[in-house]
Amino acid sequence: MKFIHTADWHLGNTMHDIDRTRETGAFLEWLKTEIATVGAEALVIAGDIFDVVNPSNVAKTQYYKFLASLLTTKCSNVVVIGGNHDSGTLLDAPAEILEVLNIKVVGSINNRCIDDFVVELKNGDGQAIGICCAVPFMRNLELEQFYKSCVGDRVGDEDGANDEDLLKHLYADVYRRAVELRGNRDIPIIATGHLYASNLSGRDSESVESGTAENVANAVDDGVREVVGTLGNVDISTFPSELDYVALGHIHYTSMVAKNPKVRYSGSPFVMGFDEANCKRYVLAIDAGLGAAPIVEKIEVPKTVRFEQFKGDIESLKRSLRNLETELLLNPMETYVDLLLTSGKFVSLNDALEAEESGKHFVVKRHRISRDILRGANSFDDCVESTKQYTKEDYFRMLIASNAQENVDDDVVKNQYDKFISLFNEAVAKAHENA
Repeated sequence: MKFIHTADWHLGNTMHDIDRTRETGAFLEWLKTEIATVGAEALVIAGDIFDVVNPSNVAKTQYYKFLASLLTTKCSNVVVIGGNHDSGTLLDAPAEILEVLNIKVVGSINNRCIDDFVVELKNGDGQAIGICCAVPFMRNLELEQFYKSCVGDRVGDEDGANDEDLLKHLYADVYRRAVELRGNRDIPIIATGHLYASNLSGRDSESVESGTAENVANAVDDGVREVVGTLGNVDISTFPSELDYVALGHIHYTSMVAKNPKVRYSGSPFVMGFDEANCKRYVLAIDAGLGAAPIVEKIEVPKTVRFEQFKGDIESLKRSLRNLETELLLNPMETYVDLLLTSGKFVSLNDALEAEESGKHFVVKRHRISRDILRGANSFDDCVESTKQYTKEDYFRMLIASNAQENVDDDVVKNQYDKFISLFNEAVAKAHENA
């Protein structure tokens, strides 16, 4: 069975107020073409379809139009599961209609039983080609309630049973039902999940094989929302070893779990934070068979928008911006930049880089200064450690200066402080009037 594994689309995402509609639309058009090129008979989307639980109409329209467009291809099966960014209720709302079109949606675990997670996949002639254990993202309480309402208390009452034990039981129960449905047919069984798995290969940029689930999840700007509870860092033993492939979502980097070629994250097709700017994006083309190691092809997603993150002293930032402008003159592309001053003296980046930024073919979305530099002269941290006595007003001015990355005596800081004091006094006066 040939299928495409993808995840973490985050439709509707506006990273640093960037409208990404054109970018996501280009990806969906490309994906449709790639499905036809590969000859994929199924598409598995492993969660985080949308970026927020209440996505925009534009994001929802892109999603539904894409699903409808697959009817003209030989991809006769689509499996969609909910992620932690998704509203399970929103995804499940049209599930019955979509199922008529061989699009199986499992937005959440709520109000379901084991059979609801088992999906038989068929080719265009109606012959079974595989079975998918479509397990969505779930919170600890949802999993506990599921076992109490669906199969009774037998698992939850076991001595020492915890949420990870329950998750392992869930995958085992769903797999057992899939085996019963398969019978003696020679077809593979795959599964999905949207969670943290432990022992990841790390950020897959070229041949980099470093990092853990923890440091990926704790990245400052990668868009990964923390999974609350004990279902984070799930061990690979949670998934039955007999499964022929496990398609995971949530981590935004293409990765294997415990170096097992059968258990993988496809990663997001989009840059979700500037710290991901240099990481290639992929979808995975899988050829899975019963009891055989899957054949996995990483298909790189073409860039339609460029993101760059430059770090260093002021001179190196200037050089990076000049080099970028030269490249864009030769190969134009919508481009956004994040700048971080990591060494040298405290300066106003807006002023120091104005000549390199003004009228160029890129947009700088963020100027930042490292904490080490902010602890230098005129920074808030440096001032509070000194022996000089300051008033409350002094401290507030220094906070504004630190946030604005300006000298405490600059006009920008003074103006912001004066505006705040004016508004504050007005608010206090009105409060007294209404008292």
